[in-house]
Amino acid sequence: MTIQEIIAALHLKIEELKKEAQKIADEHWQFHYRNNALLLPREKGRLNVWVRMRQYRLEIYWTYFKFFKRANSDKSGVYSNYIPKGRGNQYRAKSLALRAEPWEIDKVLEVEGKMAEIRAEYADIKRAITALKRAEKNAVERSS
Repeated sequence: MTIQEIIAALHLKIEELKKEAQKIADEHWQFHYRNNALLLPREKGRLNVWVRMRQYRLEIYWTYFKFFKRANSDKSGVYSNYIPKGRGNQYRAKSLALRAEPWEIDKVLEVEGKMAEIRAEYADIKRAITALKRAEKNAVERSS
């Protein structure tokens, strides 16, 4: 197996991680919608988890949103803010719990635990890809 084949296999693994993360995020969104539907506006959860892929770069992040009243309209606008991630591959439980409603804290921390594992595995794969590319480059330079 060549280095390029190994790198291609690792890119496929990144795609699998993205699908797994998206499934977890979808479950969180279903929980979010189901529970928010029955609550008063002030009691609704405002935390959201997002998963996206950009050129084999997996991003899993949390946002928090607030409504604001527009000056010339009856409709409200939405401010969406990224929540800063902690050290390593995980968000701090405190930063998520501060923004979560009491009824959603357990679910948010459960989802973040799963996402942190995916982020850690993704980070290991990216380090492996970087090391393989460096080894391939050094081999080419040595042979020329």
